Amino acid sequence: MKRYITALVMISLALCLMAESVNDGSDYGYKFLNIPINPVSNALAGKGLNNPSNMTAWLWQPASSAMHSYRSASASHSNWIGDTAYTALVYSYARRNSHIGLALRNLTYGEIEKRDDIGSLLGYYNPTDIAVSGNYALRITPNLYAGANLSVAYQKLDTASSLALFTDIGLTTLTLFKDSRISASVRNLGVSNKLDKESVKLPLSYDLDAFKGFEIGEQYLGVEAGMSLPADADLQAHLAAEVNLLERLSLRAGYRFNHDSADISAGFGLNISSFVIDYAFVPYDEGLGDVHSFGISYIF
Repeated sequence: MKRYITALVMISLALCLMAESVNDGSDYGYKFLNIPINPVSNALAGKGLNNPSNMTAWLWQPASSAMHSYRSASASHSNWIGDTAYTALVYSYARRNSHIGLALRNLTYGEIEKRDDIGSLLGYYNPTDIAVSGNYALRITPNLYAGANLSVAYQKLDTASSLALFTDIGLTTLTLFKDSRISASVRNLGVSNKLDKESVKLPLSYDLDAFKGFEIGEQYLGVEAGMSLPADADLQAHLAAEVNLLERLSLRAGYRFNHDSADISAGFGLNISSFVIDYAFVPYDEGLGDVHSFGISYIF
């Protein structure tokens, strides 16, 4: 397995070098890669990296899922802003010292009018964004985990389309404090071809996150805080918490700082036998509507 992560790291480094050669005047695209795709992430201020219920945590922090133990398949759907909808299928297999993950993401925008220069309606088109991702993470030392994702993404507007190859690299380390860890990652490193003769940059992001768990009586509280520095935006931060009640119910809430159009979020998770049902609600600024996110996971 070590040779797999070595190969991923080498591919990642090659993509980093190629990314440096992209025209500085190009626009940022593929921004759907920075949108949380399932209700656990949505409820926890867009992250939830250290939550074992978040089967998509490795998409944000490639090393984080390796410290858990589960095998699951999950599906999620989010009614996003306007007519947009985000759907994802994810497989995740964690064994405490390694992790393998596969994910398919699809963001659709509904029908958009196509008009000519004088405003006459010519018809409609349906833009779409798709990404397929794979992950491998490994426990390097008793306290250090490393992981990498390799992804292919495709975006299509009307007649124009673009293809991208990119990677995410992450490290997670346990700290001296009980049930706590710190994570760092670089996401969306890669290259893409032009979209309708326009160069497109991937939405590169540098992330730093911290987590601490607390046992309160028979209940468990997990608190996460972090910050992100996107290449196309100012520094952002988040604070989120989840409390587990009666071993079956999880209540979640989060707050995003310096986010363009949303701040608070909330949701819950319910364990029923081998199934986990999740829901999240994210209110956006007036005029943009609210986000409702649903998901179901099966634990093997």
